[in-house]
Amino acid sequence: MTAMPHRDLPKDELFRSLGFGGEPGLYDAALREAGLSRPEKHAISAAKRDEVERVLREQFIPVCPRGDCRAAAARLAAGRTVAPAADPEACEVCGGSANTAAIDRMVEACRAAGWTRLCIVGGSPATREDVRRAVAGRLDVTFVEGTSSRTLRQARDDTARADRVVLWGGTELAHKVSTLYSGPKVIQMAKRGVAAMAEAVIESARRARR
Repeated sequence: MTAMPHRDLPKDELFRSLGFGGEPGLYDAALREAGLSRPEKHAISAAKRDEVERVLREQFIPVCPRGDCRAAAARLAAGRTVAPAADPEACEVCGGSANTAAIDRMVEACRAAGWTRLCIVGGSPATREDVRRAVAGRLDVTFVEGTSSRTLRQARDDTARADRVVLWGGTELAHKVSTLYSGPKVIQMAKRGVAAMAEAVIESARRARR
C-alpha cells in the first residue's frame, strides 16, 4: 500500500499553532540553518511539525505585548530571541491571565485531597518559573528538566517523595525521561499550557477524593 503524502501547511498557520506569532519571515533563518525550509517557500510539510517546534523553542521565546512580560523576557530568554506570542496563552512569561487562577484552583484541589508535594517533569524554563511564582510556596513543588539525564532510580525517588508526578507532555519532555515514570501517582498530559497542566492536576485530585 502506498503511504499517503504529508500535506503542506502555510508557515504562518504552523507557527501560530505552535504559539509563535508575528511575520513568518522572523523564523526563516532558524529553519534554513536547521535544514527544514528555505525563506522563499511559504509552506512546510506537516511531517516536519515536531522538528519545527523544537527549533523554534530552542531559539525563540514567545511573549505577549504586556510591558511586564516584555521586561521579564530578557531575564528568562536564556539566549533566545524574543518573538510575538500568537495569543496570550502562548506567552512564556504570563501564559495569559488564566494561568494564575488555574494554579490557585490547583493548590486548593491539592489541599482538599491532602496533597502537599508535586513533582512536575518537563516544561520550559520560563513555564517552570511561571508555575513556581504562581504557587508561591503554597505547595512543595519539585521540577525536573524534561531534557536532562535522569536515571530510573532518580525517577522512582521522585515518585516516592511526591503525592503526584505530572508528565508535562507537549513541552520540553524527552521520551527517554518520561518513560522512567510510571504508576498510579503519575499524571500524563499532552497539552503544553500552564492552565492545562493545572487542570490535569485538579482532575486527578477530584478523582482521588471520590
